[in-house]
Amino acid sequence: MDHRKTGKEDMRYLRQPRGPGKGWVFKMPTPPELVGVPNPWDGRPIRKTITKGLGTRHLPSARKLRDIALGDIRRLQDGLRDGEAFSLASAVEWREAILAARQNAEDPRRVGIEMVLTDKLEQAEARGLPLDQLQRCARVASGKGFPLDLAHSQYVEARRPGNPYGYAPLKRSTVMNLDTAMKHLRAFLEDEAKTACLEDVTPELARRFRYDFLPSLRHHRSPQGLSAQTVAKNVNLLKQLWVWAEENGRLPKRYRNPWVFPRGISRTNNKREQVRENFQPEETSKLLAATERGTREGDVVRLAIATGCRADEIAMITTDQVKEGGEGFYLLDGKSKN
Repeated sequence: MDHRKTGKEDMRYLRQPRGPGKGWVFKMPTPPELVGVPNPWDGRPIRKTITKGLGTRHLPSARKLRDIALGDIRRLQDGLRDGEAFSLASAVEWREAILAARQNAEDPRRVGIEMVLTDKLEQAEARGLPLDQLQRCARVASGKGFPLDLAHSQYVEARRPGNPYGYAPLKRSTVMNLDTAMKHLRAFLEDEAKTACLEDVTPELARRFRYDFLPSLRHHRSPQGLSAQTVAKNVNLLKQLWVWAEENGRLPKRYRNPWVFPRGISRTNNKREQVRENFQPEETSKLLAATERGTREGDVVRLAIATGCRADEIAMITTDQVKEGGEGFYLLDGKSKN
């Protein structure tokens, strides 16, 4: 038999990335339900593509090893736990596969891969898998919702220092403030299970969050509620996340940014005078007693008391900002040295 004449099926998933005459490699797109599942060969989480070196230049041997690899993958699919099959990572992969199928289908309302997912969801429901998990998977996979938690992490990653997209990198203090804004939004949405999606935030909910919920938040240092500047900062941070989501296809085209508010009556910078109460001696003593010197929390508390710096300023200090003798540090903006 002339092995140089092979059909497409015989060469399926076989590649020679280093060129003709070099070793064969098994490479195939990962089935959506297997993304994030431990690889059967090395235990690492499976990514969007499954790749395995076959260790041979002999084509017939490569075909046999490919078939063995396919068998391993099929067994992995058959034994997959429901929690992994309908995880958030799996739902996002289904979403991309369904979107690609819709773009190439004559009738985008009926694509085969979407029907396959529907069957799998119905079977999982019959087996007793939690309905809320299945509904979230179906919503994300069908493109009707993009998880708020995932959008948050992807946005921060996209704007990291040295990112390849040309975005201005976020400062660490900005990332921390965004985390706080997201925490407030989750509390407002009562999203303890972290199942909320970007599309859940309507213009009406955004308005209530801005004008009712945020100003009502109180703690011991802001007993009268958040200031107008702090409210505006929270809203602007969330607005930029939604801008990024729109730009990168995380939101449907018909959806508009809920954080863009119509211009109305002018407001002063401070709707009311804000009074930040200083820690009382007994409160400071409790802080010191509750934190141990040499621990991260203990050192931050003691540095804040000794220098007057805010906790987020201390959190941004790097080792090259510390004096050689360890007797002090300086802030990069040059406005304050200690």
